[in-house]
Amino acid sequence: MAKYIILFLVISIPIFGTPKETVLETDIYVGDTVHYQIELSESTEVDLNIEEGEIYEDDTMPSYKISNVIKKESKLEATVIFFKPGSFVLPVSWIQNNINQRSSLSIKVKSQLLGSETDIEDIEPPLVFSGPYFFRLLIILIITAINLYLLYALYLYWRSKPKVVDAFWEKRPVFEETTKRLHLIETYLESEVIFEKELAFKISEYLKEVYSKKLETNFLGKTDSEFLVDLSNRTHIENSTLRDLRIYFRKTKYDENHTVLDKQSGRSIWEKIKKEFEI
Repeated sequence: MAKYIILFLVISIPIFGTPKETVLETDIYVGDTVHYQIELSESTEVDLNIEEGEIYEDDTMPSYKISNVIKKESKLEATVIFFKPGSFVLPVSWIQNNINQRSSLSIKVKSQLLGSETDIEDIEPPLVFSGPYFFRLLIILIITAINLYLLYALYLYWRSKPKVVDAFWEKRPVFEETTKRLHLIETYLESEVIFEKELAFKISEYLKEVYSKKLETNFLGKTDSEFLVDLSNRTHIENSTLRDLRIYFRKTKYDENHTVLDKQSGRSIWEKIKKEFEI
């Protein structure tokens, strides 16, 4: 009978053998780094495996995190950090005799809090208003209104001040040459003394300037005769009108002419030329 019992125990040893699990640390607290090891002890134990990453035992926050897993043929090492106190069994598994086995090693994790702390406060205390809220709001509104009024008054003061323009950047008004020459004639006709010779020069220069613009040709460097010949060839002005004006310019501008005109006579000559030359 004793022989059968010994034979049964020898045969049963591989069946009930389990891997060797160890934790290097003794007292484990929340936040500690724990070094876990497991080593297979029998040839019938294969496919040693452990879940890696954050392990949730509820839906609020992870209970612990498994990382730095080093897996060998019959040995496995891992680093574990616990986020909660309590007793935990790591998700380690292996196959023994075609049966899936799981770790039963319970790791106890302690809390750093003893339960008797009295000075624990919220990290961010709730915002508490002291004093009447309406009074504080009224003060803020009054200060805001005063600031707006001061800004508006400053704006009005700035608008009322005369603006000084830098002479270097100020654009000067530009008048066309024809406008300037016309202004010279009109101003001269208002003079107390009008010399017919000077009036003729001013009218001649004005006509050349006007038709230089109209015909897109520079007549300013030409004589009166050349200018009037070009007008005869390029405009519909009567030749008799051009001839009379050429004779008038020759007598008035280049002869010894010291004739003094009154305002009415000077204005008549000017109006007649403007009408004949349509200017």
